[in-house]
Amino acid sequence: MATPASLLSAAGAGLLFVGLASACNPSDGAPPQIALARAPEPGTCAEWTGQPVERTCLPRMALAGAPLELEIEERCGACGTTADTCTVSVEGRTLNLSLDGKTCEPPVGSSCREACSRNRVRCKVPPLAEGRYMVRYGDPGGRVDSLDVVLRRDAATSCALDDAPAGG
Repeated sequence: MATPASLLSAAGAGLLFVGLASACNPSDGAPPQIALARAPEPGTCAEWTGQPVERTCLPRMALAGAPLELEIEERCGACGTTADTCTVSVEGRTLNLSLDGKTCEPPVGSSCREACSRNRVRCKVPPLAEGRYMVRYGDPGGRVDSLDVVLRRDAATSCALDDAPAGG
């Protein structure tokens, strides 16, 4: 015999099912479009946003109210991959950096000449208000850094990656 609690649970499950069924009803409009990733055809190129980031130059402190220029380096990419631009967006106290470019497939019968590509590009950050910002990258790595923006004369307005060899 069903108890009041089991009837209520069954009724709740039925309401949930009805809610899901109506949310998936095709008469409500066009279904959502899902972008499909596909490699470009041989001899062609395709845009690639959110490329993997190897490293970024972030200053210890950035000057509030002034533009900031950062340097960002792509991770060793596959043959035909180039990073050309850095897309910057600010949402509240979150600074989003995306390393964007293209990936090209060599023509049929050709092979890559490059073993590895590590382009560096500049990110132009608009003036920020004083405070701590979370820095997120548009790549799949999920890395998060922080940036302190302050009103101090010794705070940075630019930051470049050093050209010294690693490990030395």
